Amino acid sequence: MKVCILGSGLTSLTLAKTLINQGIFVDIFPSKKIFKRDSNRTLGISKINLDFFNKEVLNIEKLGWDIKKIEIFSENLNHEKILNFENDNKNLFSILRNDDLVDLLLKKLKRENLFKFKKKLEKIDVIRKKYNLIFNCDNSNLIAKKFFFKQIKKDYDSFAYISIIKHLKVKNNKATQIFTKNGPLAFLPLSETETSVVYSVKGIEKINFEYFIKKYNINYKIKKISD
Repeated sequence: MKVCILGSGLTSLTLAKTLINQGIFVDIFPSKKIFKRDSNRTLGISKINLDFFNKEVLNIEKLGWDIKKIEIFSENLNHEKILNFENDNKNLFSILRNDDLVDLLLKKLKRENLFKFKKKLEKIDVIRKKYNLIFNCDNSNLIAKKFFFKQIKKDYDSFAYISIIKHLKVKNNKATQIFTKNGPLAFLPLSETETSVVYSVKGIEKINFEYFIKKYNINYKIKKISD
């Protein structure tokens, strides 16, 4: 069996490795749009999904940082702690950098005999004859426009801000989320000295993100805030 995947993002690479593990030939046609990779982007993955990924796709134990506790606060309740998740010091979920996972997948895929990166998308009729199955992970290509002509779009009127802070060394296995008046802000540990910060702001396109990081930080002595 031979399949192709349209698109070359994290989803496409993960799917390709999963299929190859089952002995299936896979070709990837890169996305037409080239998206700039952001080293500040991180990914949270639950314990059950991490176990599945390690078994069925690729072992990524070394990439993740274990989160054993989650605390949630609300600014409307004078920063009172409203929820506290803990499971006998066991791992609740893990945080890892997107770039690290993409690089590892690319490294493993390039060594596979069942895998090829194609330079450009071929004509639709040619692709349909060559492959038993087509996976579309790229909404900007010709096949998407021809066969998936209807799109549902929703404007959430919100903006996401991400950064990574470097701080003094701490025992860093607790994730913190604060529901602020502008939206939820999360501190997600990456190591003993680094933490990812994600802020979803409602209706405000430009904010002083550094100001809000410092305002809501309660756990770290910050040394540096990334772009």
